[in-house]
Amino acid sequence: MERIPAARPTVTDEMVEAAANALRNEKMVLGESVFKFEEAFARYTGTKHAISLSSGTNALQLTLEGLGVRGKPVITTTLSFVATANVIVQAGGVPTFCDASQADNNIEPTKVRQAIGPSTAALMPVHLFGHPCDMRSLGAIAEEKGLILIEDACQAHGAVYHGKKAGSIGHVGCFSFYPTKNMTVGGDGGMITTDDTDLAKRIAKLRDCGRVSRYVHDVIGYTSRLNSSNAAFGLVQLKHLDQWNDRRRAIARLYTGLLKDVVELTPPPMGDKDVIPVFHLYAVHCQRRDVLAQHLIDKGIECGVHYPVPIHLQPVYKDLYGFKGGEFPVAEKLSQMLLSLPIFPTMTDDQVRRVAEEIRQFYGR
Repeated sequence: MERIPAARPTVTDEMVEAAANALRNEKMVLGESVFKFEEAFARYTGTKHAISLSSGTNALQLTLEGLGVRGKPVITTTLSFVATANVIVQAGGVPTFCDASQADNNIEPTKVRQAIGPSTAALMPVHLFGHPCDMRSLGAIAEEKGLILIEDACQAHGAVYHGKKAGSIGHVGCFSFYPTKNMTVGGDGGMITTDDTDLAKRIAKLRDCGRVSRYVHDVIGYTSRLNSSNAAFGLVQLKHLDQWNDRRRAIARLYTGLLKDVVELTPPPMGDKDVIPVFHLYAVHCQRRDVLAQHLIDKGIECGVHYPVPIHLQPVYKDLYGFKGGEFPVAEKLSQMLLSLPIFPTMTDDQVRRVAEEIRQFYGR
């Protein structure tokens, strides 16, 4: 029985050779390919600046540090990977969680307004699974309340909201190039995008040990640079991103059509002319989630649960802030229902049909 992975990064000879060429001919850290990659990514997102880092987590943390959130609350969703909140703590801020929307799994704008306090500094929505948040509502709230709007776009490379690419809608955007994302750099990597020149300069300094010159440092910085070989790899990947995202959308449409009469399962929102998701994950709401997941695994089909424990119920956050459960009921419910089906650009239509057929059989369709 052919195994179908949950995700499969694309690696070509061109990408490998680009990385090897950078190793042979450039500085291994902050070489020419790094700056070419940053320029290309800024053009792609439609922003003035792109600053590469060693991970998406670094991109988020250094953005928050560069914005000066220490001691101040930052609002974000509880339905995300734990790094979304960790970076707030690491930057000295205070995470303030909001519930998710049943409609698109993203942060619920009506709950955001209720979470704002007198010292709240920033709002950091996550474009979860590659589906853009309701940025018009969130942007209006941020403008009204004087909040900095940070896009956690770590799952949304190439997503579009009312004609603007993810990462160009708020004050700053943050991306991850972890191998399972819509594009990678052949390992860990990250990027921030912004039109704020001063912020871009601060983050560039923070990622490089707080360096003014080789042995002079005027801020406490980090070693968070992107390797030149990784940047060269990512530069080739970026050329294929739109094509790969088109294929992900086609797979999502095929899944949705094949599963439309399975009443126990709700597909993710497909978007429209104004909201164009990129399906980093094809995450369905389903009944008997864990039993279905085991059924698929037994049939050689990998799947994932994103995320089985909301951030506020992670042991460390329960210990730090006293959460007990029940504070964010929609997110807590979704964490028991969401199942991510296999999706990657080289996935065939026959593989999609096989996954759908196993789901249909499980539910007796």
